[in-house]
Parts: sequence; structure tokens; C-alpha cells
Amino acid sequence: MNSYIKKYSPLIIILVSIIIFVLMIRLRPEAKFEEPKIIPQLVETMVAYPSEVEAKISSQGTIRPEHEIFVTSELSGKVTWVSKNFLDGAGFQIGDTLMKIEKRDYELALISTESSLFQARLALEREEAEANLASIEWKRVGKGDASSLTLREPQLAQARAVLAAAEAAYEQSKRNLERTSIIAPFNGRVRKKMVDLGTNLIPGSRLADIYATASFEVRLPIADKDIPFLGIPLDGTSIDPSNRPEVRLSTSYGGDELNTKGFIVRSESEIDPKTRMISAIATIPISNANSGFKVGMFVNAEINGLSFPGVTVVPRSAVKDNMIWVVIDEKLRRKSVEVIRFEKDFAFISDGLNKNDRILITRLSSYVDGMPVRLN
Repeated sequence: MNSYIKKYSPLIIILVSIIIFVLMIRLRPEAKFEEPKIIPQLVETMVAYPSEVEAKISSQGTIRPEHEIFVTSELSGKVTWVSKNFLDGAGFQIGDTLMKIEKRDYELALISTESSLFQARLALEREEAEANLASIEWKRVGKGDASSLTLREPQLAQARAVLAAAEAAYEQSKRNLERTSIIAPFNGRVRKKMVDLGTNLIPGSRLADIYATASFEVRLPIADKDIPFLGIPLDGTSIDPSNRPEVRLSTSYGGDELNTKGFIVRSESEIDPKTRMISAIATIPISNANSGFKVGMFVNAEINGLSFPGVTVVPRSAVKDNMIWVVIDEKLRRKSVEVIRFEKDFAFISDGLNKNDRILITRLSSYVDGMPVRLN
């Protein structure tokens, strides 16, 4: 018996293993297959709210003087005195004497013309007296009409002409004497001084380049796409003060942030051949509040352009090819829209959206019309 078991034990083990394997397969629980549950993606939206929107036009420019002149000498002579404020970059006030020209010759000329004027007045008075006597004498002894020569009319006219010439010469001498002092015509600053003490001048000699500090201006190039939203004439004419667009100007200097406002007063009437853009000219009234702005500073500008009613402003990323996605009943729907302007990171939509539409602003990996989503 033992020998029998030993002989067939391997076979028995194999048969038992097969039976157990078969039973395990038949008795195992059947796997239940469940379709995966799709959870709609959570998204952010914004509510469409049409309103009146003002376009903001960005530009940059460099501050320059609004009024700048070359001071020139109207006389000949030597510079005998120069103000301490008559230096490159120095400021001055209206009415300040900036320099003086040697005036002795002009004082003598004034004395001479004053003497000539006195003599001319005496000569005219004498001639008027003689003409009056001639008229009385003719009335007493003459017959008919007296000739102009008899009444001394030519002599009287000549005396009057001499007096007029003497008066003009006297006034010219007075003006020349006044011109020996160079007076500041406005509050300003010296950009460049061109003469110094002892310089010999002739009429037309350039003395300095000066500019007014009451107001500055900035030349602001306008991109072609922004021209329709600027709303100003492009022929160079001055804009009426009541219609001048406001412009905000900002810069940083010496660690300080500087901000001020100005106004667009006109445009240039020609296209810049280098940039192919037309420029608007802004003026900046200067006061104690914004005295930090200086000629030569580079500034950023934001111009208040035209206003548009019924416009919805949305993130620029929400619009593609004049299409926008909205969420209706927690499903994505695509709408065609009319975009009138892109401004920085925003788009101005004038048509295609209804008030209170929920505009999708979340970026998705794919977009399908009718795709379910969840609102955050």
C-alpha cells in the first residue's frame, strides 16, 4: 500500500492542483465594469455689463520748451555787465536784466537828438508865427486869394517835416539806449549762453538760447490703429480749449515717481518719415505741484480718447478670431462678437453679447460647444 502511494503521489498532487485551480476560476466573483464618471471642469466667468467706455491711448515723448527764442543784439557795442543768472541752465524772472552793452555812445546820441528836437520845435513855432503875420498882412493890404508862398505854407510844411524827423530820431535814440540792457521777456531758463563779459557785438549777434518755464510741451507719436479713437483734427490747427483731450504724464527721476496732467492742443500735420506716425502735441502747465518735470525728461503718456456707449470690456485672452465663449445653463456656448478695439490686456466688444451673459475667462485645454462646466 505504501509503495502504491509513493508510486502515484505525484500524479495525485497534480490532479488535486488542477481541481483546485478549476474551482477557483469558477467560484471567483465576476468583475463589475462601471463607466468612469466625468466631473465637469470648474471655470471662472465674468458678467457682461455694457457701459460707456473711454478709449485710453498710450504714447511716449520727451519734454521740450513750448516757447523758446534766440536772444539777439539790436546794437553794436561791448558787453560791460553780465548777470549771475545768465549761465547755462540758470533760471531768471521776467523783467530781470540779463546783460548790459556799453551805453555811452547811445547816451550822447540821445543828447544830440534831444537838442535837435528842441531846435526843430523852436523853428516850427517861429515859422508858424511868421505865417500868421503874413496872413494878417495880406488881409490888410492884399486883394484876392494869396499864394501859398505868400502865406509861407511851404516853409511851414518844411518846418513840420523837420520836427517829425527830429521826434523820430529822438525816439530811436531813446529806444537804442533802452536796448543797451537785455531784459528777460518771461520767466525762464538759459539753455545756452553764447557771449560773455567783454564780447564785441554787432546787430544780429546771438546772445543766448532761452526758453519759458511757465509751460512745456511733449510730442506724442500716435499709432495708426489709435488715430480713429483720438478724436482731434489732424491738420495742425489749434484745438478749442473746451475740446482739448486730457493727457496723463508720468516718469521716474531721482527715485521719485512724477505724475501730472496736460492737454492735447494740436496735432502735427505731417507724417514722420522715420516712424510713419503722426504726432499729437500736449502742453504741460508748470506749477509748484509739478515743478519736478524738466526739459529733456522722457515721459509716458495716456491720452483720454473718444467715448463709446454700450461697450463690454473683457480680457483680451477671452477673445479669439472675433469669437467668445459664454456659459449658458452650465454648458459652453460660442458667440460671434464685434471687437472695436484692443487696449492693453482688454478687448472692447460693441455687439454680440447680451447683458448678464457669463463670459468664460478660464483658459481650457480644449473648447467644445455644449461641453458641461461648473461655475466657481
